[in-house]
Amino acid sequence: MKETSWEYAGRNVEEATQTALEELGLEPDDIHVEILEEPQKGFLGLGGKEARIRVELIGEWEAVKTKMSPREIVAPEIEVEEEDRGQETFLTKEGGELPESSKPIVMVKDILEMIGTEAMVEGRLRDESIVVDVWGDDVAILIGKAGATLDAMQYLLNIACRRKGDVDRKIILDVEGYRKRRKAKVEKQADQSARKAIAENRSIELPPMNASERKVVHMSLRKLGGVWTESIGEEPDRRVVIHPPDSST
Repeated sequence: MKETSWEYAGRNVEEATQTALEELGLEPDDIHVEILEEPQKGFLGLGGKEARIRVELIGEWEAVKTKMSPREIVAPEIEVEEEDRGQETFLTKEGGELPESSKPIVMVKDILEMIGTEAMVEGRLRDESIVVDVWGDDVAILIGKAGATLDAMQYLLNIACRRKGDVDRKIILDVEGYRKRRKAKVEKQADQSARKAIAENRSIELPPMNASERKVVHMSLRKLGGVWTESIGEEPDRRVVIHPPDSST
């Protein structure tokens, strides 16, 4: 039976949660945390107990977790020519292009080959992340409904690279600029709904969104100000509610 949740421990709940996020390569809005045991201080520093939590994936990761546990994902062995081994260390210049022998690029090419899709793959450094772009004639299949397939591939790519110790940055996988366009669309929808909530002095519910899209709404409206937001409901119908400033519900 495949795992659908994982347990972590730490000196406190925050430390245990951070450990889970780093190992799974996810963001806080991607997981549900259940506190199994609060930390306990021992007598004179002896006999204390760590905090224990259970982590379960939510949102777009639901389909992934039923198929394969992150702990069971193993990155494929990739042969690298001896003269290229120095290129496995990513370029230090921020914003520079990654060499074709970089593991994230090679892994994406392997996935494309397995599903029989020809495309161009490029990688770039962006601050603390690695952006891998895919371009081609038949790459729409990689996006899926509301980006679900793209998110699942990005998740697997992060887990595989982290387990092999090849990457210490978050990998962002994109297909022909889909994420940028989708982010702009969600931000516009959030902005219009927020202004409507203020004008009509009532709460506005947005359509169901995955975890990453909900995060875009929360972050964009935090910058706008004048409203406050919350996520309600259960997956896959979880959604963001935008409240006017004087709303207490």
